Amino acid sequence: MVNWYTQKEVAEILGITKATVYRYAKQGKIKKIPDPHRIHRYVRYEKKEVDQLALEQEKHPTGKRPSEVAMELGLTVPTVLKYIRNGTIQASKVPVGDERTYYVLTPEQYEEAKKTLASISSSRIRKTEYFDSTFDVALFQLFYSKDSLQGRVTKNEKQEWGFYISKIKEWITYQEGINSHGFRPAYNIHHDILEPKGYVHFEIPFGEEVLYPFIDYLYKVLGVENVRLREKESSIYLYVKAGVSPLQELPFSFSDLVPFIIEGKLHSAEQLLIFESTYRKTSLELPMKMLDKVKKLADHENISMSQWVEQAIEQALAQYQHDKYKI
Repeated sequence: MVNWYTQKEVAEILGITKATVYRYAKQGKIKKIPDPHRIHRYVRYEKKEVDQLALEQEKHPTGKRPSEVAMELGLTVPTVLKYIRNGTIQASKVPVGDERTYYVLTPEQYEEAKKTLASISSSRIRKTEYFDSTFDVALFQLFYSKDSLQGRVTKNEKQEWGFYISKIKEWITYQEGINSHGFRPAYNIHHDILEPKGYVHFEIPFGEEVLYPFIDYLYKVLGVENVRLREKESSIYLYVKAGVSPLQELPFSFSDLVPFIIEGKLHSAEQLLIFESTYRKTSLELPMKMLDKVKKLADHENISMSQWVEQAIEQALAQYQHDKYKI
């Protein structure tokens, strides 16, 4: 009866890389069988410890990796990971390799996530939802009339564009607003397109005083080219492209908006208004051999190199904090 495994067999049984098998042996998790005279062709590891580790792994949650979820639901892997990390969907952490972890979604978690992520993947905001090129108007854009009426661009049940006049609580067609009331836009809604650096995400319920002043400010300062907007049943979703613009007089305070930031940051500095995404592109110069190793490890976990590096840095920072402050 054979009571040992080769390095390749250990890697296949435990679902790890050969490099991790080597580290496991150095850490004492499995035993390498000495072969000082190199009688055997392959490096061998004692069967007992490997089987025990495999048994322990069976106790860990199993399910779909983020890459599988992304592929099935038509999303990117970073998007799925983002929703896992911010708590939008639930996933389980599974230890792997040298004190690292990866995520899996159990069948129950996947079914719940499927409802959420399928909705997200099928409801990406299209520009036609909040901008009409025929009339050159944007959803909730502010207009003033020649007879001192104030109207906001909205759509009726038939998805026709028009104006809602709050003073008389009536909706009128676009043509009636322009021809009968002389509605004119309160500001220009077009500006230069900012470089793609991610978005800051807001969700503001109807009825909040800051909602329409904030929308007016975004249209006036950034334009429809840099803002995405969706009307929901009880709130408005706003995706504002990350970037910097001159700080104009604000009809609201930053503190008014903080409770409605879903992702990202909003702040000012030196007369600049700054929308900051949670992700920032950077570059690292690393030795080619190291990059090759990172690629192999990332491929093994079915994630991108950027995601693998992010996980590694997070774990290194956590270990550093633990070592620095432990008593």
